[in-house]
Amino acid sequence: MKDILSFILGILFLPITMLGSWVVVHPQEEKILLFWGELKKVIKDPGLYFVLLWGRTVISVSTKRQTFDLHRTVVADGNGNPIVIAGVCTYQVSDSIKAALNVEKYQEFLKTQAMAVLKQVSSKYPYESATGHSLKNEAREIAGEMVTLLQSKVKDAGIKVISFELSDLSYAPEIAQAMLVRQQAQALVDARKVVVEGAVEIVHDAIMRLEAKDIKLTLSEKSKIVGNLLIVICGEAKVQPTYPIQDNETAEVQELLKRVISGIDKLAAKQ
Repeated sequence: MKDILSFILGILFLPITMLGSWVVVHPQEEKILLFWGELKKVIKDPGLYFVLLWGRTVISVSTKRQTFDLHRTVVADGNGNPIVIAGVCTYQVSDSIKAALNVEKYQEFLKTQAMAVLKQVSSKYPYESATGHSLKNEAREIAGEMVTLLQSKVKDAGIKVISFELSDLSYAPEIAQAMLVRQQAQALVDARKVVVEGAVEIVHDAIMRLEAKDIKLTLSEKSKIVGNLLIVICGEAKVQPTYPIQDNETAEVQELLKRVISGIDKLAAKQ
């Protein structure tokens, strides 16, 4: 009945039928043909085809590799900190019938699912972490996870996800300055740890070398050496050498100081 109706309309409006029944298929493109709402044919080969106009619906589906951007959006990372994140996704239609008939506007469907995946994955991991996974340091692994998750969501739409990567990643402006201070403090602490570890090794090596030379040191002397070396190595300011005055030298030093002070007083009196 439907075919008869199309044929009759074609005969009645022959000029319109002859002009409007041509369908062009471009390279890497497929045409889905529906007649009166029923799937009839899929044209995959490029060329010019005559398809009766009446009752016909043609849906074009590109099989080229396509890319779209997910614009910058603010989400909370695994630690609850607001971050600005964006992504880029590359895909290709692998089943034109599913893409045309299983979902409404497969491109918008894919973008919506991709944004949901981006937010879901970014909320699982912290922006950065010294140990474990983080968005900043594990970009390749996280990209693979996003591809797998997005593919599971769009497989019924006949779409193959080729890649899904982060194109932008930063702290949100409202906490960027505070996070910069925290990063600087963490870097300073890490640097201090390295200096202290190296100083301990140097002090230990110095004590061992002295003992290897048959230089016997008391516990008090070892403590002084350790303290002095650690101050010299770990301190930032220029080291000021000091000389300890023994008890038997105290009287001589005091006498010398008296003479110096007396000389200064005499000079001041003459002036």
